[in-house]
Amino acid sequence: MSDVWNSDLSFDVEGAIEGAFDVMPDPARDGIVLWSRNGRLQAYSGPVLGILGLPDGALSLGMKASDIHALQESCRDARFLNGFASELASGDLELAAPREDFRVVLDSGRVVRIDRRQRRDGGVATVVSEVPDFVPAGTAAREESDALRGIFEDCPIGVLVLCNDTNECLMANASLTRWFGSDFVEGIAGAKPCPVGDRTDDLASILIDPNFSMAMAEYEIEREALDGGTRWILLSGRPITFEGCDARIIWFRDISVRRRQAKDLQSKVAEKTRQLEEALHRADLASLAKTQFLANMSHELRTPLNSIIGFSDLLQKEMFGPIGSERYVEFVQHIHSAGAHLLELINDILDVSRIELGEMGLKEDLFDIARSVSATIAMIRPKLAEKGHHFSASLPDGPVGFVGDERQIRQILMNLLTNAVKFTDANGVIALSLTVDAAAGVVLEVSDNGIGIREGDLDRVLNPFEQATDETYSRSIEGAGLGLYLTQAIAKAHGGDLKIRSALSEGTTITVTLPAERLQPLA
Repeated sequence: MSDVWNSDLSFDVEGAIEGAFDVMPDPARDGIVLWSRNGRLQAYSGPVLGILGLPDGALSLGMKASDIHALQESCRDARFLNGFASELASGDLELAAPREDFRVVLDSGRVVRIDRRQRRDGGVATVVSEVPDFVPAGTAAREESDALRGIFEDCPIGVLVLCNDTNECLMANASLTRWFGSDFVEGIAGAKPCPVGDRTDDLASILIDPNFSMAMAEYEIEREALDGGTRWILLSGRPITFEGCDARIIWFRDISVRRRQAKDLQSKVAEKTRQLEEALHRADLASLAKTQFLANMSHELRTPLNSIIGFSDLLQKEMFGPIGSERYVEFVQHIHSAGAHLLELINDILDVSRIELGEMGLKEDLFDIARSVSATIAMIRPKLAEKGHHFSASLPDGPVGFVGDERQIRQILMNLLTNAVKFTDANGVIALSLTVDAAAGVVLEVSDNGIGIREGDLDRVLNPFEQATDETYSRSIEGAGLGLYLTQAIAKAHGGDLKIRSALSEGTTITVTLPAERLQPLA
C-alpha cells in the first residue's frame, strides 16, 4: 500500500473509505484524496498529482484545502484546481456536498470525472479520474456545423444567399467566388434590377430581382468566368429565412458541358438529317428513273406485242386459207395466249408507272356499275368454267348510277376475280356481291375458299410485285403480283378503300368500298 498511497502509517486508508463507494476505486489508476472532518489532507493516491496537473511534492499531509490555492501557478489547469479547492476551503466539509459522476472539461482539453462521497467518520473521500472518450455537450453540434460548412464550401454548385431588403450578400460559397470572383459577389447590391422575363446578359441584374427566386424559375445565361472561358449557368432559387432575415438562396449550376453536348448533338443530328435527305433524294431519283424506264419500255414493248397478237389471231382464224398441220394451229394458239398474257403484264406495269409518277388520271362518267359488273363476270366465266369453279353472284335488281372511271372499275373486278380463280384449287367456290347503300356507298366483295394468305402477309400483298402465298404454289401461278396493288390504288383514286380478310388454307375475302357521294341516278 505504501507504494500507492501517501499517508501516515497509523492511518487506516481502506477502513476510512470502506462503504463510501458502491464500487471501490483503484488507487493505482484513480486519484483518491481523503480529507479529515476539519479539512486536513489525510491521504492521497499516486495518480492524483498527474490528474490535478500538479508537480511532484506539491501535496503534503496535513495541509488545508485552502492551501491548494497557492499551487495554481505551478498547475497546468489552474482554474480547475482553484475550483476544486474552493469547495473545501471553508473547513466545513458539510458545505462540500457530495458529487457523483460529475465531469469537468479543463482548459487543456482534458475531461476529469469527479466522484466525492461522505465517509462514515465524517471526512470526505474524493476520486478524480480522466475520461478519455468523453464528448462534451455541444461538441456534436459543432462538429455537425463544421461538416455542413465544409460541404457548403466544397459543393460544386455555386450558392449565394442575398438579403431581400438590401440585396447584401449574406453568404457565398467557394465555387461561386472561384468562378466569378469576390468583386462580383460584393457588387451585386449595386446592380440595377432586370425582371427575369427580360433577356439580359447582366447576371447581377437578374439576381437582385426578388421575383426571380419567388417565381421558382430557372434561367440559363452565358457569362465570362475568371479563367477566361465562358460558362453556361443555370440559375434557380427560392425564398428562405437566414439568421432572422428574409432572404433568397440562389443556386448556380454549371451546365457548360451539357450545353456543349447539346450543341454537338444538334450538329450531328443536322449532319445525319442532311445525309438522309441526300440519300432519300438519290433514292427518289433512282425510283423515278426506274419508273420512267418501265413506262418507256412498256410503250416500246406494246407495239410489237400488238403485232404478234394480231397476226397470231389472223392465223388462228385461218382467214387466208388453212394453215396445214394441226400442230401449227396449236403453236399459233400458244403464241396468241402468251402474247395476250404478256400484254396484260405490260399494261399493269404501265399502270404502276403512272401511279408512281402521279399521272394516273380518272376519266369520269356516269355509268351503270351493275351492268359493268355483269359484263366483267361474262368475260371471266370461261376461266371459271375451265377450273370447274362453282360461282355465284348477288347484284342489285335494277341499274345503279355511279360517277367514276368505268374502265378502271372493271379492272378492279377483273383483278379480284382473276386472283380468286388463280389461287383457288379446281372445283372451288367463288362468290361475288355488289351492294349499294345511301350511307355506306358501293360495296364490292369477292370471296373464295382458296389457299388463303398468312396473317403476317396481309399488308405485304398490297405492295407491287408481291404474291404472299405458299412459295411452291405461287411460283406455278402466272402474274407479276400487281393486281391487288393496282386495285387498291384505283379504289383510293375514287375515294374508296380495300380490305382483306384471309386465313391460310381457308380462303380469302376482299372488300372494295366506294363512296356514296359518287352514286347518282341515271338519266
